[in-house]
Amino acid sequence: MLGKLDMVSREEFDVQTEVLARTRARLEALEARLAELEKQRTE
Repeated sequence: MLGKLDMVSREEFDVQTEVLARTRARLEALEARLAELEKQRTE
């Protein structure tokens, strides 16, 4: 039954977790930059 499950190794899971964390940090930085540019535009 376990053989039928689509599972990843712990190593691959950890790699993808790190990729997601970096992506999230980059997105937050871009959102902050966009907010700053929008603020400058309205001033």
